[in-house]
Amino acid sequence: LKKFENSSKFTNKEMSLAVLAGQFETNTKYLSEIINKHYQVNFNTYINTLRINFIVEKLKTDSNYINYKISYLAEVSGFTSHSSFATIFKTITGITPIVFIELLKNEKANLIND
Repeated sequence: LKKFENSSKFTNKEMSLAVLAGQFETNTKYLSEIINKHYQVNFNTYINTLRINFIVEKLKTDSNYINYKISYLAEVSGFTSHSSFATIFKTITGITPIVFIELLKNEKANLIND
């Protein structure tokens, strides 16, 4: 799983428990148990957390991402819809993607002004 997490394969929209189990040459039941045991979450929460952390990191480290539309950020991180991305982003970070981006912009502006 660590190797998978360090790749960006989780941004593939087609990634599912079945697809990942196939890549590991195991079955879905076993893989699901491993994710549950080690992370105390189900597969969907696991993959969504990876995707949100990925896009948060991109927003923080690549200044171009701050200017992209939310729908593009959703697509790049592997979500099939803007609305599910926004909902899950808020669930994981506590704030909406728009508020997060505004905070990053303000933070950068403050660094420049200091």
